[in-house]
Amino acid sequence: MSDESVTRNAKVKQGAKRQQRRRERLKEQDIKEVTAKLGPAERAMLDESRTIRGGIEGPYDVEEYIAALVREDAARLKGQIADAQRYPCNQCGKTLPAGCGGAFKGELACLHTPAAWRLRIPTVDV
Repeated sequence: MSDESVTRNAKVKQGAKRQQRRRERLKEQDIKEVTAKLGPAERAMLDESRTIRGGIEGPYDVEEYIAALVREDAARLKGQIADAQRYPCNQCGKTLPAGCGGAFKGELACLHTPAAWRLRIPTVDV
């Protein structure tokens, strides 16, 4: 075996050990990988948004940017639910998020119906 192949094997083993330590750290932190399929338009929007929002420090990396979006949306949703809880349902008299548990869902008098419309994430066709 040549010195070059021994060196290459040592580097491969080193890389494998590093990846194993990384996987163990992620497992300890209960970090799960999430993947998404994005078309060219969504990827371009993602890249542009990461760059602009990153400002002078440079673009956010994808994981950091998506995690920030998830936290921001969760806070917005919490506020929307709190707002909706101020008004009881005309059908069952209960408030969201549980209400009647969806027994009257789809009926106009049921709070779930208009609330579901308001709580949806607004989307724009690309």
